Amino acid sequence: MQWLIEFIKLVGILFIMLLAYSIINVLILEAAGGFEVFGESGLMTVFFLLQTGGILALVTVYYRNKMLLNPKLKLPDQEPLSRKWTRILLFTGAGAVAASYAVLIGAMVTS
Repeated sequence: MQWLIEFIKLVGILFIMLLAYSIINVLILEAAGGFEVFGESGLMTVFFLLQTGGILALVTVYYRNKMLLNPKLKLPDQEPLSRKWTRILLFTGAGAVAASYAVLIGAMVTS
């Protein structure tokens, strides 16, 4: 039963963070001209894949380093990430999100 509580906590964190990011993202996309900016180029897929990967990397760092300090379920492999992996995932996640907006700016310039 404790695994269910931990799972619900993870799903709740993902839902709240992705909802907040989606609201911000919609506002940015609308300010940039909407989905029509991407046209038929296929850049929309790249844009959203970069964002999804970046957000999941950032959520992983948050969950492993902050939310697992007092877990209901004790698992042997669920200790906080090392400093090295925390930095790698933070820079990769932030870089992927930044790259997605670079794709958006590139699509705006070429359209």
